Amino acid sequence: MHYQITFPVRYYEADPMGIVHHSEYIRYFELARDAWLREVGYTHERCLAEHLVFPVVSLDCRYFRSARFGQDVTVTMDLDEFKGAKVTFLQRVLDPDGQVCAEGHVTLGFINTELGRPVRCPETLSALLG
Repeated sequence: MHYQITFPVRYYEADPMGIVHHSEYIRYFELARDAWLREVGYTHERCLAEHLVFPVVSLDCRYFRSARFGQDVTVTMDLDEFKGAKVTFLQRVLDPDGQVCAEGHVTLGFINTELGRPVRCPETLSALLG
């Protein structure tokens, strides 16, 4: 499974020198995951109806170069590991030249909000993950 999305760096995401603040890369990772879920039809409304949330269990991020205000960045998302109750994505933020600005692994769990406990990934979502 591979997904990518491209968008411009917004003014408020950068410091006065035009360099993207380190915390924004984590938001970029989340933006890509949310966009992918919408694209495959697993909307937040559907998750709420199914009493399902995907909390972040762990996250790491390494920084290599700075993205800058006005650039278009591409965020990629690849399935790294999938076990029934959690999924790990390898995510990267690339500058316009395709150079890696930041790279991280994000592990999500699956929680049934009615039961208040972890559950296995639903089969419909599991099929989308491959």
